[in-house]
Amino acid sequence: MLQKTIGATIAVGICGLGLSAQADVFNPFFTVLETHSVGAGATAGSFAASAMMGAHGHSNLALLPSWESSITSQCSSAGAATIWPGNCNPTKMASALATLTGRSWVQFTWANTDQASALNTIVSALKDHGSPAVVPIYGQADHWVAVTQVTATGSGSSWTIGQVKFYDGGPVGGTDGGFNSYEGGLLSYGGSAWKNVYFRVLENINPACDPCTTDPWYDRYVITWEPPPGQEHTDIVANFARSPGVFPGAPSERLAQTQVWNALTAAGINQDPSIWNAISGRQAGPAFEVNAVAPAGDRWDYFLVPIMTDAHTVTAFVQLSADDGAYESVHVLPQPKAFHPVAKNTAQLLARTALGAGESLTPGILTWNPRAKTPLAKAPTFPYYEFAVNDQHHQVGVVRVSFDSGTVIRSAQ
Repeated sequence: MLQKTIGATIAVGICGLGLSAQADVFNPFFTVLETHSVGAGATAGSFAASAMMGAHGHSNLALLPSWESSITSQCSSAGAATIWPGNCNPTKMASALATLTGRSWVQFTWANTDQASALNTIVSALKDHGSPAVVPIYGQADHWVAVTQVTATGSGSSWTIGQVKFYDGGPVGGTDGGFNSYEGGLLSYGGSAWKNVYFRVLENINPACDPCTTDPWYDRYVITWEPPPGQEHTDIVANFARSPGVFPGAPSERLAQTQVWNALTAAGINQDPSIWNAISGRQAGPAFEVNAVAPAGDRWDYFLVPIMTDAHTVTAFVQLSADDGAYESVHVLPQPKAFHPVAKNTAQLLARTALGAGESLTPGILTWNPRAKTPLAKAPTFPYYEFAVNDQHHQVGVVRVSFDSGTVIRSAQ
């Protein structure tokens, strides 16, 4: 069942721009300014920053004075108390934004079986009203982003979604309650991969009850956005498609490195100047196979390919499907950064330093799991090595090693 909350209203326009005869690009009414909060996990900071980006993208609203504290304070004081981070759930956020901006804000929720309607509304917000969709990712209640562009190809009354772009609202370098990193720079996912990222709220509503199964937003898809008054929702049928596979042979890290440009071109990324201008002319570095876990708990295997300015400096990361090299995502960093990834054999040596007498490690994998409670900053493009620790009889712990720093952490699970 669809639920919604509507704030105060004021008339605003709409926008949808075409890129080519083959694909349309649905943009906000105004160019979104990348904005990050100070507050990280267990706060409403990323929610407030993403909403601020949404308000700018739809209505060209300038940053409010002391915008983060203004929004989070207003949200906290709006309505009844809630267990959400910062005492700020989606209904209270819509109310707070309507009060602070004088514009229309809504929040929609959908049941755990209706991701399709939630995804369709993300497209509708931009296509019909030029309004960025403000959504949580990775299933985390304290990790929000602003969806700033959707690329789609029309066929009759339906749309095939090629790309979904967004900016992360949290503090760059900070982490949410699940230790997933808030990322700076532009992130873009292919249609089918976006469904792995945008997920039902399952974690970090409140540590006192996590998982907070009785909360109204638990296990539901959530969207907050700014529509024109009386036009909160339109019907769109969208297919979040898989990009074409490009591997000519059996999948391998070497093949991912050599085929990454073909994968990007097959997905149409070369037609997107905001991404292509940042990565063209660079080199594809050695790829890494990641055996990750999607927020739903499903296995998610992909190759991570760094795009390098030189042998030790990365400017972007590209994800390719591990089975056929289909493009899944690209993360263009705010600026190039030093990159010294830890090789698996090195990670294993580091992990052994955490062993006790009579203990041994399993072979281990490079992975990412948004719901793993390990105090390593992590993301799909910043995974970690995971090794099970066994004694003579059974598993007694887990050792994780950061992919990009070599930090070693042992835990019970």
